[in-house]
Amino acid sequence: MLDNKGQALIEFILILPVLLLLLFVIVDFGVIFSAKSNLENVSNDIISLYKDGDDINSIKSLYSDYDISLELDNDYDKFIISYSVDLITPGMNRILSDPYVIKVERVISNA
Repeated sequence: MLDNKGQALIEFILILPVLLLLLFVIVDFGVIFSAKSNLENVSNDIISLYKDGDDINSIKSLYSDYDISLELDNDYDKFIISYSVDLITPGMNRILSDPYVIKVERVISNA
């Protein structure tokens, strides 16, 4: 009988980088989706504060981790809220920008 322990070790060493890359990609996309969901909730909070009469500078100080901009129009106000996510997967910056910027836009009536 032949001892196949060496062959199994070599096969494991060859497949390990692919498995680790796949794991990092899954983690990166999980972080992106989680940050997007969190940004949606934060945007709802920001809109509520703005409708309650808080000015944009006090809102920006409360949510200093996020980039918040307000575009005023005659009929509508447009909030653009963005957040940067650092990627951990090597080489992922060729597909997505690093840091990956997530944006949420909300348009509300100012009437």
